[in-house]
Amino acid sequence: MQATSIGVDAASALRLKAPGTCGELMQGAIDEQDFLVNCPVNLFSYATVEEHDDGLYLSDLNRFTKIRDTISLAAHEYAFRLGHKVAIHSDIPRGKGMASSSADITAALEAVFRSAEVRLDAQLFARLVTEIEPSDCVHFPGIAEVNHLTGRLLDSMPAPADLNVLVVDCGGEIDTIGFDRKRARAIYRQNQPYLKDALAKLKRGLRHADPLSVADAATASATLSQQIHLKPQFDEMLATSRELGALGVNCAHSGTVLGVMYRASDRLGDTLKHAITQRFGKSVEIVGDFKIISGGCYDC
Repeated sequence: MQATSIGVDAASALRLKAPGTCGELMQGAIDEQDFLVNCPVNLFSYATVEEHDDGLYLSDLNRFTKIRDTISLAAHEYAFRLGHKVAIHSDIPRGKGMASSSADITAALEAVFRSAEVRLDAQLFARLVTEIEPSDCVHFPGIAEVNHLTGRLLDSMPAPADLNVLVVDCGGEIDTIGFDRKRARAIYRQNQPYLKDALAKLKRGLRHADPLSVADAATASATLSQQIHLKPQFDEMLATSRELGALGVNCAHSGTVLGVMYRASDRLGDTLKHAITQRFGKSVEIVGDFKIISGGCYDC
């Protein structure tokens, strides 16, 4: 698992964390409205902020320009003075579709806002972060359906109480900004009834605490995504997982990971890890076994 940091030693500084994701529970476009339903997990990016004499200090601007750009935009739009050192440490792998950049930006921006005593509602926060790049908007509490290009919150559902996901990397890296959105939208237009049915099932599952419906809907979205960004391991991963009692497989629609979804109470994590390692060998890498959680910024 990859860890990255930009750094200050801040014993008494403000520290927050924001979750990454296992791809998305669903992604598509319905009636020309782009959307995703995010899938936050207990894997985090951490931001530490302390006062600085002047301006914004980041030690590695080449790696974290998006953090700089977002914070600078926020300071300009909301007229507060920057005098902050920001340190980021992330446990989230990069370039895999796990919202590593979204989590970095979310934790850093919220920490700077709190340090500057600026209050911003979640919708305006989402608009800010999506001005820099598409975002899973992991700052929204619960499970959020959002337009990931504009930050508009479309719906909010409770996080599942008993749903884990074994994250499996199928290899390579994908730049979210370089995702072929035009081709994806054409496929979504051809599959409107399919998408509408899957989204309705997903929302029912989340609202009625039905993990099987959640996993079925997420699997339907991942299956459609195969027409846009093929993951060769998907079909066999789904069959193998279901044979062992897992509920389904979701994906990073513009990334490289698959998520094997199972009831946490079934304690299938080790069994699934062993079977997937035996079946797929070096063609995949197990990133980790995580709980699907509510989005939001958390105190450390």
